[in-house]
Amino acid sequence: MLEVRTSGHGLPLVWGHGLMGSMAQEDTTGWFHHRDSDLKWVRYDACGHGNSLRPLDPLRYRWPALASDMLMVARHNTTGRFALGGQSMGCASAILAALQAPDSVCKLVLATPPTVWSDRSVQVAKYEQMIRLLRARGMNALIQLSRQYPALPDWLGQARPQDALAQLESLSGFTRELLIAVLQGAIASDMPAPIELKKLDQPALILAWRDDPIHPISSAEQLAQSLPNAELRIIDRVNELADWPQQIADFIHQ
Repeated sequence: MLEVRTSGHGLPLVWGHGLMGSMAQEDTTGWFHHRDSDLKWVRYDACGHGNSLRPLDPLRYRWPALASDMLMVARHNTTGRFALGGQSMGCASAILAALQAPDSVCKLVLATPPTVWSDRSVQVAKYEQMIRLLRARGMNALIQLSRQYPALPDWLGQARPQDALAQLESLSGFTRELLIAVLQGAIASDMPAPIELKKLDQPALILAWRDDPIHPISSAEQLAQSLPNAELRIIDRVNELADWPQQIADFIHQ
């Protein structure tokens, strides 16, 4: 089972978090939503994450499988059409879910898109290094490495070090075997070809930030070029990040 949480009212936005994240991590950072948001949020812990089920089959962590999970959450917790969104892995889930059920999805909110296409091999190599470290030295070694090199832009990590701590807290909830399976699923995943994305004519809001070692601006720009009705907004300051929840709400209400 997946842990699901709903709040608010209006047009539903079904939201997926990033790889190795959780609802709890996003509650702590507040990057995308406020507790008093006037949107109807349908949020969930992805398979293998947070308080959801934790199979050790890497196939369950490939993006198409995660997209099917997102659609299942949407159909069990909404009526009528809905918006889909998410960060990184959740962004990929939203895009693939929209391709699986285009008539059900009215809008897309795509935050810090993951590496895609020609850039993907660089990120895959990083995941493979993580797996080697996990097998050789275990979770504690990976947590210590993540503490030294937070997966955040420098401008964000310096202004809000508590956000890096939230990432470490989420990471510490994995076992070695589970995280290896999750990473193997990510290694085997990529975005559909641009010609497939051209089929998605829903309004799409793409939110990206600069100087992220894992979520390059180039991926966000490629998605913006491939989706026929997309708007890309790029930030590099904490005060701009604080505007994201309202921008998401305004976009959904339009």
